Amino acid sequence: MSQQIILYDIPTREPRRSRMLLNYKGLDYRTIWVEYPDVEPLIKPHLPANTVGIPYTVPTIQLPDGEWIMDSHKIAGRLEKLYPQPPLDVAADPHLAEIESLADKIVSIVCPDFIFKVAEGLLSEASLPYWHQTREAWFGGQKLHEVATEKGGAEAYRKARPLVDHVTKLLVQNHAGPFFQGATLSYADFVWASFLHFFERLDEGSLELLVGQDRTSHIALLEACRPWLRRNDH
Repeated sequence: MSQQIILYDIPTREPRRSRMLLNYKGLDYRTIWVEYPDVEPLIKPHLPANTVGIPYTVPTIQLPDGEWIMDSHKIAGRLEKLYPQPPLDVAADPHLAEIESLADKIVSIVCPDFIFKVAEGLLSEASLPYWHQTREAWFGGQKLHEVATEKGGAEAYRKARPLVDHVTKLLVQNHAGPFFQGATLSYADFVWASFLHFFERLDEGSLELLVGQDRTSHIALLEACRPWLRRNDH
């Protein structure tokens, strides 16, 4: 039986937290790229649908024994249990739940700005019709470029500023290093670094809009996590 893990993901070349964790642990894995219309048909035979939000999502992994796992948080917990070295104690991470919650809230606020940029800059042609159809439905059928024009831009990021500022406070409260726990790397760092990297990939200005003038701690974290962001194409 092969000992290789399979990572199913969208071909955006945008490393997510699950890929970062695989890279950090040095695990043997290969990537199978999946376009958006094919995600549900691929995963549905193997896993029940999510009870909240989008029913079937990537990244999803398949372990060497055939087990399928969907949802980044579940993937992290399972990988940590099966492959404890090098350690990244997901279950005991003191910042993880808060950072995940803050990231989700920020996404909901700035989504009108980036949702069209994703289509323009990150997705392949095969996923574009699905993306536009499903995401336009979120906005009552309004075209995504109209959503971005009317509800995006700097104003969307201004509304998210208090949440980002709270993340900044968490980052700077431990001066021993660039991570949320100072010199100690944690899964919360991967969550926020992959979040920052997503906005970095969107276009030249999105990351600046997100982190604002008080960017030093965010960029320090992102740069410290670069080694686990590099592998993004296989």
